[in-house]
Amino acid sequence: MTQTQIEAERILPYAPEALCRLVGDVRAYPHFIPFLKSLRVLKEEPRAEGGWEGVATAIVGWKAITERFSTNVRCEPAKGEVDVALVSGPLHALDNRWRFEAHENGARVRFWISYHFKNPILQAAVSANRDRLAQKIMSAFENEARRKLPLVENAPR
Repeated sequence: MTQTQIEAERILPYAPEALCRLVGDVRAYPHFIPFLKSLRVLKEEPRAEGGWEGVATAIVGWKAITERFSTNVRCEPAKGEVDVALVSGPLHALDNRWRFEAHENGARVRFWISYHFKNPILQAAVSANRDRLAQKIMSAFENEARRKLPLVENAPR
């Protein structure tokens, strides 16, 4: 089973902890991620310093294809980490990591996802468009950060 991997990295003019909280706010995803039709948090337990861990179910759609999957989500803003792992759905595997580190211009954001769909046609279609998908995901979060977060003091304008 070969998994497809997508990686992206950006330097953004926002505080790392604020970006981590934005990414960890999975309930807001349907408002700004184009292919996400709905998302429900089924279980949520608080963690230290404003973090949380739980289970979320999402419905995603691309053209005529709609799929539902559930994931474990762990968000720890103080550590600058959001991790997502497959519970159930149309995939053999799904692992997603976001990392946020302080940078002189705000934050270094690293996004990594590895997945393998059970349906070979869906796997081929998504894999063929992985660079475009990575760009869409990062752009959606960058736009949401621009809309919601204050710039850091020393960030270039």
